[in-house]
Amino acid sequence: MKKRIAISLAAAVIAAAALIYLYFTGEGKGAGIPCLVYQFTGLYCSGCGASRALRSVLHLDFYQALRYNAFFTLMLPLMGGYFCALIYSYIRFGKDMISKKIPMKFVWILIAIAVIFGVIRNIPFFSFLAPVTL
Repeated sequence: MKKRIAISLAAAVIAAAALIYLYFTGEGKGAGIPCLVYQFTGLYCSGCGASRALRSVLHLDFYQALRYNAFFTLMLPLMGGYFCALIYSYIRFGKDMISKKIPMKFVWILIAIAVIFGVIRNIPFFSFLAPVTL
């Protein structure tokens, strides 16, 4: 039990350090992770702008976060809840008791939404979904 708590605590410290780093990066820089899809094709993937969106959320600028990546911003509460439940499950039971309870249909629907988002944000009519550039 102590080993699980120590591992979970170490993971929490690493995550907090990453968020603090992201919080203090320059405006619009995000984590500086280049998108290979965009670099090679000039098209935005579903994740383009996610690190800048997370930075905006950390600064409580939700409007700007939606402008960087609406899908990622709207998924943050769901992802946060999932990871908190996963950590709790690991500390309490020593294994993942959460993932098996999530219906695969739900996972496939989220994947389909992410793919559709990635496609339509590259269509000129939906250009408002493309990440804003600074």
